[in-house]
Amino acid sequence: MNETTISFLFIGLVIGLLIGVLAGIIAWRALRKTIIENQVDEIRQAKEEAERANTAKTRFLANMSHEIRTPINTIMGMNEMAMREDATGVPKPYFMSMMNYAFDIRNASESLLSLINDLLDMSKIESGKMHLVEIEYDMQEMLRSIVSMIRVKSTEKELTFDVVIDEILPRRLYGDQGKIKQIVINLLTNAVKYTEMGGFALHVSMEERSDDQCLIKFSVKDTGIGVKAEDMDKLFTAYERLDEEKNTGIMGTGLGLDISRRFAEIMGGSLTCESEYGSGSEFILTLHQKIVDKEPIGVFKEHGFGGSNGPYVPQFIAPDADILVVDDNPMNLNVIRGLLKGTKVFVSTAESGKECLEKIKDTNFDVVLLDHMMPGMDGVETLEEIRKTAPDLPVYALTANASVGEEFYKSKGFNGYLSKPIDSRTLEMTIMRHLPEEKMEKAQAEDAVLELTEIPEEMKWIYDTEGIDVSAGIKNSGGVSNYLFGLQLFYDTIEENARVIRDAHESGNIRLYTIKVHSLKSSARLIGAMKLSELALSLEEAGNKGDMDHIHEHARELLRDYEEYLNKLERLHASVEDKDKEPISEKELKSAYRALCDVVPQMDYDSVEMILERVNTFKLPPEDDAKFKQIYKLLRNFEWDKIEEIIA
Repeated sequence: MNETTISFLFIGLVIGLLIGVLAGIIAWRALRKTIIENQVDEIRQAKEEAERANTAKTRFLANMSHEIRTPINTIMGMNEMAMREDATGVPKPYFMSMMNYAFDIRNASESLLSLINDLLDMSKIESGKMHLVEIEYDMQEMLRSIVSMIRVKSTEKELTFDVVIDEILPRRLYGDQGKIKQIVINLLTNAVKYTEMGGFALHVSMEERSDDQCLIKFSVKDTGIGVKAEDMDKLFTAYERLDEEKNTGIMGTGLGLDISRRFAEIMGGSLTCESEYGSGSEFILTLHQKIVDKEPIGVFKEHGFGGSNGPYVPQFIAPDADILVVDDNPMNLNVIRGLLKGTKVFVSTAESGKECLEKIKDTNFDVVLLDHMMPGMDGVETLEEIRKTAPDLPVYALTANASVGEEFYKSKGFNGYLSKPIDSRTLEMTIMRHLPEEKMEKAQAEDAVLELTEIPEEMKWIYDTEGIDVSAGIKNSGGVSNYLFGLQLFYDTIEENARVIRDAHESGNIRLYTIKVHSLKSSARLIGAMKLSELALSLEEAGNKGDMDHIHEHARELLRDYEEYLNKLERLHASVEDKDKEPISEKELKSAYRALCDVVPQMDYDSVEMILERVNTFKLPPEDDAKFKQIYKLLRNFEWDKIEEIIA
């Protein structure tokens, strides 16, 4: 074999090897591409499954929040009414005991409500979207609220609970009071859980102060079981339970310390633990807060009664303030009017986004309260139009959906939101935040709002009315006065609301239908018509799901049951027989019409109501009697234009 042949063989071998290598590379790349594509598909599918699971979780939390918040708000409302009762003639020891119990109920309810809201925020923590809700707060009141709640728990377990509060702590601070409160309550609750003998202590002190900033230290130290050295790293990890054998009888999610640590970090502070296994633990929270009022709190007292007993006294009086409330449900409008009555603010109302925009053109309102869910333009769409001409106008959303949170509403341009059912003090504080000092006066004892404590004798027939649970209605309305007012309003709006619901169903306008049965659900609940409320709820849920079969099957039943209340509540207009009334004089009648002409264009609800009550004490000519009855109904629905047409 000569050299030429050998060369050809070598070249052929090299070419063959190159072809083989190239084929291998191509095959490897093709295989790799297939594997990567499969991995990408798996990742995409996993992502979609995770998103679906997260959506399901959010929906569940929203529903759970709504269902749990309702009884909690009822508890808080009834307790508030108990605290407002007049204590005249009540033995002092008994009164002090009842007030202590009422304070504990209020503080525990507030804490439970706060925990539910924070549970809903867990997904925001995980996604990095948790936000601060910083407000001005009273340091002593916050500590009282925390201590009184934990004092009950420590007494039940016969543990000592020492409270040492630094007397030089500033009276008022600025920060996220809600998160601070949850952290400290969580630490104290854990101290109660894990301590069987001895007790625990809360120490609060100011470690540093510079200009308007201070460093606050909260220390919770117990004589409980402590934490093993090898478990310290797991202490602030979500869902971890330490020393399961010793803690089998202790229930919990394992989220508390993890949420607390993350809250502390969000606020720029820290949460640490020092522990000796078998001897106890000390948890230390440190964070900076802005000083609003540097006056020291002085000696800490666990209970302060202030003006909480007896008739309700509003936090401020502002007769020159103008507030606009926008809601398509007249009962909701009247609830807010009633809550603000003691403040003497001038409340204007609108039942749609369009009407809201018209009124904003003519009046410089101090605050606007805007319902989120309305037919036509909803709250978000209405706000978009408001911001084009009034970018700085304070506008708060009214919503029953607690799961969305303040961040959502602020992202849409709102200043914040108020959760239904509306809390009177939160409502007042929200408005106060935007009123100039010169418009506000301090409320006096004579400004107290007197409340009925039982159904009047002439209305006792309502207890025998089929389909109405009076006790439930009073609880849901927040008192007897609101309940009686709501009954009348419910009766006066049946015909018009039934017509709108019927027309929406027949025309296939399911969005409007869903919104209106949503309103009926709330209105029926406020008067104690619980079965009607439940039926409306089922139709609202069907509307949200697009379940037309359920709607078609039960739409007539809803309207039939709803309209039956026209007969059931017919006696509402029969309180005084005409034969017992004196005929009205021509002068008195003309005076009433003139007075209405003066106050109706101003939409002065209280003045119109006062005029109607005066006229109702007389026997009227048939034509005028029909007019005033029509005005009465129109007033309940805030239909000012139609009232003007009648009195013109």
